[in-house]
Amino acid sequence: MPPKKKAKKTQTVSFDAEATVEERIHELLENKYGRPAKVSANTFLLKVFHEKASTEVMLSHKKKAYLNAGFAIKECEYKIRSGEDAMKLKGVGKSSASLIDKALEERANVAEKFFDSVKSKGLQEAYASLPKDAEISLNTDGVLRVNGIIDEDFHARGCTFRLTLNGKTWVVDGTMNYGGNRDWRGRFHGTLTHKKEVHTISCTSGSGDLSDYEQYYFGTGYREQLDGVFYGTMSGIIMFKEELRRRE
Repeated sequence: MPPKKKAKKTQTVSFDAEATVEERIHELLENKYGRPAKVSANTFLLKVFHEKASTEVMLSHKKKAYLNAGFAIKECEYKIRSGEDAMKLKGVGKSSASLIDKALEERANVAEKFFDSVKSKGLQEAYASLPKDAEISLNTDGVLRVNGIIDEDFHARGCTFRLTLNGKTWVVDGTMNYGGNRDWRGRFHGTLTHKKEVHTISCTSGSGDLSDYEQYYFGTGYREQLDGVFYGTMSGIIMFKEELRRRE
């Protein structure tokens, strides 16, 4: 009889331990800082370790190791850029560092394939090919990031930008109001600045009509160049803003 009582007590302790582990797994993705990780760029790594810890055998050494690494990443105060970088944290060992390197590489590959696809297939098809867990963000200045990565050759941004006209380099700054148009046409209002020379411009994209003022200062080809920049950049921004809203 005494041995049975002992086994019952051990079973109770085991259940308590398992409950604690399950609580820790749940806590890993809790929004402690208004987001799961103290540094938002590390949140995707928490998801990796949450998934790994969830699939391991209860109370196993691996499960504990994944949880320890996950909580170390959760509290980390800097962006983790490599497994070696993460090993500075208490709780992150070589196995977890290797997992981090693999996750970072896969994440970068998704972004690289996306930007390559944009160039060869266009924005819509490139977006459709992204995995569901890909993170897409658009900064207030219009910079598009896929898994935190940008491509300087893909100018998914609006103002400011530089435009060379008649041998002068102008800084274009302003806003483009598309009003929901699907042909990417809209009204631009802003300034063109060259050193101390500043001109205020209002024009409709896609319209070839130039004022005498515009023709005098910028030449006949300036509107086409301005339209080219806005068509290639602002259309992408609008598309991704719409897609991001759908994902919310």
